[in-house]
Amino acid sequence: MNLSIGIAGLMISTLGLIQVLISSHFERWMKKYFVAFFSIMVAIAVFNLSGQLASMYPDLTHARIFRFTLFWESFLPSLLMLLLTVFLLRSSGETDWKESRLFHTVATLWIVYVGLLIYTQFSTMIYSIDDSNVYRRGPWYPLLLVPPVLIMTVNVVALWSRRNKLSARQRLAFGIYIMIPMLSMLIQMFYFGIYTILLGSSVAAVFMFNYIWIDQSERYYQQVQENKQLRVDIMLSQIQPHFLYNTLGAIQSLCKTDPAAAEKAVAKFSKYLRGNMDSIAKDRTIPFTQELGHTKLYLELEQLRYEDALQVSYDLECTEFRIPTLTLQPLVENAVRHGVRGKLSGRGAVMISTKEFADRYEISVSDDGPGFNPDQEIRDGHSHIGLANVRERLHRVVGGSLRIDSVPGAGTRATIVVPKEGG
Repeated sequence: MNLSIGIAGLMISTLGLIQVLISSHFERWMKKYFVAFFSIMVAIAVFNLSGQLASMYPDLTHARIFRFTLFWESFLPSLLMLLLTVFLLRSSGETDWKESRLFHTVATLWIVYVGLLIYTQFSTMIYSIDDSNVYRRGPWYPLLLVPPVLIMTVNVVALWSRRNKLSARQRLAFGIYIMIPMLSMLIQMFYFGIYTILLGSSVAAVFMFNYIWIDQSERYYQQVQENKQLRVDIMLSQIQPHFLYNTLGAIQSLCKTDPAAAEKAVAKFSKYLRGNMDSIAKDRTIPFTQELGHTKLYLELEQLRYEDALQVSYDLECTEFRIPTLTLQPLVENAVRHGVRGKLSGRGAVMISTKEFADRYEISVSDDGPGFNPDQEIRDGHSHIGLANVRERLHRVVGGSLRIDSVPGAGTRATIVVPKEGG
């Protein structure tokens, strides 16, 4: 029976791993999680089968093999419980999960469990395997089960407290994976010799994956439908009528005073419009230098009107990275609109800067305009759909974010955060 359970667990885990590898529509971090999850499940099944085969031979060599496989068969499931906590935290929106009290609690319990496992290798109080390859539970064996049960209990409480941050399928998926292994553990504790934990965990893992996959797929296809309207919104937010009219008016004036400059301005304006149209059709990342070039075209066109009243500077520590299309230019447009037009003097400065960190790139757009109170709703008569689109594209395409910092009377800084690959 146990060999059948072990083989079934290996087959289910392997099929789960294959399904993850060929599945699409997953967020990058989520797919990495399930690859790690099912890889560990496969390793557990392999150690279980190896241990069962080694336990059939009553000699010292096979006893050592059995002891080795039993350690890893006990250690790896505890690692899955720790991963489950991280997955629950990230799924409920807590990206800074390492600082979570829940993670610290579970990690502490996990360390205690691993410590008990290590102690078992030098003691017979929890369990032992003698030189004849006979496995025996010691008087302290129930102590070994306390940390895993507590971890599962903590995860149940965490799931309940975060239920409003998860979809119905996510709640069901987490509930299944927590409860089935817990029941399997209790069964195996009272019915010694039957490896129900392996089978229960394998089945629960597949159920959890499929519920999450269905949930992610539905969100993906819903996003595909919304993208059509989103592109229209981006078009409206990035090519504002006032900008078109003002630029054409500036070019018209140049036609009378400086025809050569007017010709160059028309070429730039045409290139800018073409860049916007091309970007609308793209739902991916482009080199930062390409987005910067498009933004510079916009600034050159604005300087036709403002001339020396608009000062632009750059502090580019790094440029060799990629960002979603149309994320920098709308921030610069906001800086010009509120940083230059918002000042009584009609003069202002805009700076574009980049910085590289160990886990991310940051692009900042600063102005010296009047600023505003970030805690109050902006009521200036303008649509702010451009910023909403930037946030949405950053989150969806690269898992990035947009931060706005402003001080009344001192100016505003908009910062794009782009995580590095695997960060």
